[in-house]
Amino acid sequence: MHTSVLRFQAHAPAVQPVDDARLLRAVGEIMAASPPADARFFGMLVEHCVAEMGVDGAWVHLHGEADFPALAIFSKSCHVDGGADPFVASAAVHALLNDGALYLDERSTLLPQAPWFACFGVGTCVAHPIFGIPGAEAGVAGHLALVFRARPERAEPYAHALQALAALVLHEVQNRQRKRQEADSLREAAQYEALFQTAPVLISAFGDDGKCLLWNEECERRFGWSMDEINAHPEPLALFYPDALVRARVQASVGTDPSRLFLEWHPRTRSGEILSTIWSNTRMSNGRVINIGLDITERKRAEADIVRLSRIDSLTGCWNRAEIMDRLTDRLAAANTEGTGFTAMMLDLDHFKRVNDCHGHLEGDAALRHFCEQLLACLREDDALGRLGGEEFLVLLGAADARVGCAVFERLRFSLRAQPLPLGGTPVVLSASAGIAVFDPGDVTATDVLKRADMALYQAKHQGRDRAVVHEAGV
Repeated sequence: MHTSVLRFQAHAPAVQPVDDARLLRAVGEIMAASPPADARFFGMLVEHCVAEMGVDGAWVHLHGEADFPALAIFSKSCHVDGGADPFVASAAVHALLNDGALYLDERSTLLPQAPWFACFGVGTCVAHPIFGIPGAEAGVAGHLALVFRARPERAEPYAHALQALAALVLHEVQNRQRKRQEADSLREAAQYEALFQTAPVLISAFGDDGKCLLWNEECERRFGWSMDEINAHPEPLALFYPDALVRARVQASVGTDPSRLFLEWHPRTRSGEILSTIWSNTRMSNGRVINIGLDITERKRAEADIVRLSRIDSLTGCWNRAEIMDRLTDRLAAANTEGTGFTAMMLDLDHFKRVNDCHGHLEGDAALRHFCEQLLACLREDDALGRLGGEEFLVLLGAADARVGCAVFERLRFSLRAQPLPLGGTPVVLSASAGIAVFDPGDVTATDVLKRADMALYQAKHQGRDRAVVHEAGV
């Protein structure tokens, strides 16, 4: 331990004897108290030094670093008349400290410029630096000091006592900061836990054994299972992905090298609903993979509704012209490549202009809707109905058989007669004419099919309406 000897006072009082046992006992009593490192602790320390070590004054001075406040605590005996500030004296001592104890007495050659020393009548000062406060820059972060009016016969026992007390102060400061950091960590963990639990996104994690490790409130709300209920199942992921192949792909996506790209999966809920979800995976510092997902089911449904509405005739609810023509093209391509065949039936509502002229366009719209409802009721699931425009419609039948088309038309005629439409308070029986064309291997484009169906429709109208005509091959 390096000791600096600097002039303090020209005429000091007589030498004071040193009681080593008393010093040791006083240091032990301070250490045994082990209070938290705050102003009360430091106040107890300096007052105990005065009462039990036989010194005339004592102080502790910390500059404060990181989240630890600066403070200077002086024993009550340090306060003197005349307005001299002991804090200035403490700063002067601190400026003289380096890496060891400081011992100032009447043999010193350098006098600190602080009036308090003269006012107090200091003959000797022993100080020890405090190092290593967390967050502090390198160097002396504070010090402990003892002052005497009478010079002690030996300074080393006091220097050793201060060294032990400086270590205690450092320990208590570090302990306080550690507890504060632990409390901050607990608060931060609680905040993250609250964020994890209440976040409006799906957050989960599954272990290598398939057990659920994390399951936030949004997951429980959307899927309907609690984490305990999931883990009660012998294979938890099977609750969401009953298909073993799909389940294997899901497990592979969160394997040893998880991807942060969002992948779309379709898990099942407790109620049996199939969701549309996207998931991304991230690996935490402890190696655990966290799954973060978004439920996009409603968005997907909305997108599907938008697409569907773009393909629907707004008046009748059947397919619009563009969609039914696309379906005709698809069936034609399938018939040419797979030999499946189909039948096209073009229909026209008879005397529709008369309905508009007599009853108005609103009633005309009602007639079109009624006609479509009756026609749809006569079709099978794989048949398709679309509105070409005005009162003209196209039906695509799965079977390549004109007799099927004729049977559908006869059912429609019966239905229209059985359920007349009230127009202006008067029941009106609607009728229609139809032209039927069966796929022919020579059909190359949709126009080829429509042309033959349109020719047969013309014949039906020419023959008196309310009937169906089949286009004959070679005609």
